Amino acid sequence: AALGADLLDKNQSFLNSKGVRAVSSLPIVAVDLYGDDVDVAYFPPMEEEDGGEEDEMAVMMKQMVKMKKGCLAKNVTANAISNGGNIILKRDDSTAYKAVKRFLTKGEGHDDVLTNAMGSSSSTDDNHESATTIVIPRPQLIMGTRKPSDFNAAAKSAYGKYTPKSSSSSQSNNNNNNSTTSPQLIAEEDGATNTTPLSIKTIAMDGISAPNGDDFDRVALSLKLNSKKKAMTILPEEAVGLLIAQVKKSVRDEFVKDFPESDLANDGNNAAAGGEDGEEEGDSYMDFPPAFAIPGWATLDSTVEALIDAAGSSCGCGPSLHQRSIAACVGALVPPVGKATQGAAAPAGSKLQQLLSETMQSKDAAAAKEEAKEAALARRDPGEVDPFVPLVLLVGVTNEGIEMTAVQITKPQGPDKELHCPFGNINVISSVCYANGGNDPLSMVPKALDELREQVGIVVPESEEPTAIVTYGSVGSQKHLAKAVTSVLTKYGKEGENSDDYDGWDEDIPIVSTGKGCVSMGLAVLAASVHGRVKLVVSVKGTDGKLRPKAKLGVSVQDVATCAVAVSFNYYGGAENKWTEPKVIFDFDRRVPAGPYQIDFTAAECAAHLANGGKGIEDESELIEKAKNLEGSRGIPDREAAALKCRFRLYQKTSRGGGDDDSEWIRLGNDMKPLSMEHSQKDEGESGDDNMVAIESAVLEISLSSVGIITTKLITNGETIVQATKSARNSKLLRWGTIIGSVLFIGGFLVKSYVEERIFDRDTQRVLAYYKHAAANSFHDGDERQARYLVWKYKGKKDALWRRLEAKYGVPVKHAWEWDDEAEDGSKDDDEAAEDLDGEGEEDEVKGEEL
Repeated sequence: AALGADLLDKNQSFLNSKGVRAVSSLPIVAVDLYGDDVDVAYFPPMEEEDGGEEDEMAVMMKQMVKMKKGCLAKNVTANAISNGGNIILKRDDSTAYKAVKRFLTKGEGHDDVLTNAMGSSSSTDDNHESATTIVIPRPQLIMGTRKPSDFNAAAKSAYGKYTPKSSSSSQSNNNNNNSTTSPQLIAEEDGATNTTPLSIKTIAMDGISAPNGDDFDRVALSLKLNSKKKAMTILPEEAVGLLIAQVKKSVRDEFVKDFPESDLANDGNNAAAGGEDGEEEGDSYMDFPPAFAIPGWATLDSTVEALIDAAGSSCGCGPSLHQRSIAACVGALVPPVGKATQGAAAPAGSKLQQLLSETMQSKDAAAAKEEAKEAALARRDPGEVDPFVPLVLLVGVTNEGIEMTAVQITKPQGPDKELHCPFGNINVISSVCYANGGNDPLSMVPKALDELREQVGIVVPESEEPTAIVTYGSVGSQKHLAKAVTSVLTKYGKEGENSDDYDGWDEDIPIVSTGKGCVSMGLAVLAASVHGRVKLVVSVKGTDGKLRPKAKLGVSVQDVATCAVAVSFNYYGGAENKWTEPKVIFDFDRRVPAGPYQIDFTAAECAAHLANGGKGIEDESELIEKAKNLEGSRGIPDREAAALKCRFRLYQKTSRGGGDDDSEWIRLGNDMKPLSMEHSQKDEGESGDDNMVAIESAVLEISLSSVGIITTKLITNGETIVQATKSARNSKLLRWGTIIGSVLFIGGFLVKSYVEERIFDRDTQRVLAYYKHAAANSFHDGDERQARYLVWKYKGKKDALWRRLEAKYGVPVKHAWEWDDEAEDGSKDDDEAAEDLDGEGEEDEVKGEEL
């Protein structure tokens, strides 16, 4: 348990804490696969840390010790690989043939291939094929590609002579490729007919069927290693796997020299001893955690997935993937290597770090001085000024492409906090990348710089001119690149002399060159940061008020997308001429990771689109209205037909268009059927298409990573349209039944309460009337409270109350209105009796009539 135990960059989806801990004792191998020379660096294992809590002083002392050691990353390009990323295999050598065949069939024996089958550039004429060798030129350019027509400009330039002309269409590919490839991807062809040492072909991944133009097709290489034996087929990612194994082995050898007392030194000794056990020990370097720098023009989903497969490790720790320009930025900020400090003195920073620090200090001082002057004139206290945020342009060029990236660098942190990361935050503004199709890559500098300048003006219009322009690549390419950039900046300066909107981009912007291995060194530091080996320790106050150390990432990067992702829909069962125009959902310079982007599919909407002639209905209100008309049981046939015909497709591209670059959309994966589902009770003799059932609705979630990996997730409840209609009908009935039942239930209580209250009041009045007549002038006469109490007490047994009252008073209990009627009758009788007694009734009546 260490401070870095919980340090994981959320952008690295292939890393987990368990895998990181498993490789904490191994060096991290950083490989710049797409550099002209394939630069390599490594970062040493993580030092063991105590599991107990440490006070602030102990943490500070450890930081001082680390600062004294200097930069731990080491560039080993000179001793790692000298073939420029090419794979050179021995030809007509039986030992080499057996080693390669074993590697392809069983997926093991890397060390055997490196020792007995791979050659070096010293044995060839400038990395060209000879009678004794076969050269696979930079297989990373074509790995993961489904068909040759998907090659980018760099791949077309490198593999143009190996690609048959008939491969321009998928149908031609199917007709010109052997369909008897074995499951282990060993395609054995007739040696008499295949005399080409190296050629391109398209195969199916199952090794049995012919290529079908779907996601299971792969571009592969046919190798004629032995003129007397049949050719073998190797996937480009398998060739890249050999390249990675070569790099890891070289790093292992270099690491053992630097750390002779490490456990890896014993592994090397066991491997040198030979024998079966020694061979197993010799492959132990394959567990080294790798890190790769990927240029923007290569951030395709299929390419990155193939790279992950090529870097497979048995220890469960995936590769660390980073954008190549960001690795160059970190590498340009790393202090010089090999200059351990004496005492407590901080090591000298890099040229870029010194330039940025001086500029930020001077800008902040000038802003503070200006604020103090304004505060004095306004007779107020000076306020805090916003720190200056430098804008840095990263420009790199290789024979295969160009990269231009604008970043803002903030949060300076001293070497006592983290030596490898002088700045804690890198915010990417925009990235413009193009693949080169064999032309001079410098010819793309004006176009790329124009686009980058325009994007910077849109995203951060308040930013000043770039503080520095950093170039990276080989020493020779950087010199020519600096001249080309200066020429464009001079043009900007002349154009802006008389412009009020001039942004300050001119030839006065300092251009900072970097050393060889800048990308691999920065990549090693980035990987060490996400592995928790490079971290920033800060003091955080706990609940008890004490300060405790807490680890954070040494450098935090906010990436933007270097590719665009689009979607297309088809409502005619996938007919090629019925696909809608690609709709962009993730555009260039979108903050990544991005998503999930949700797309809702409903059978009713698909039926509405289909009824509209297959053309997408743009007006959402119109679409909702037409879809609503198709709901219910009457629209089931139309919805089922439309759902089964609904298709969905993903596209991706890595350049913004123009020139000879790969500006066309590249299709990803197979066409999806979001509203179709295979029947659970499918018969063995039925095909999948014939046994598909339509579902009512589904939700598709799409996400994009920082290096172009696209993940999709289809969410549905699995209900067919008939089931969904029944469920909707039952749900409607249930809903209305619930409403009616609730109304009746609550209404019944209300009616019952009303009736009981009326009965209660009636009986109370009955008791009061009884006491008035049966016990006049008694205590109970007119006592409403006592009457209500009696009625409540005898609730449900009123007959007993009436009987007791009759027994007590000897007067029958009557209703209140019955007493009133009896009183009227009694008063009438009394009046008649009085008239008879007086004897004057008739006379009075006559008098009354007379009145």
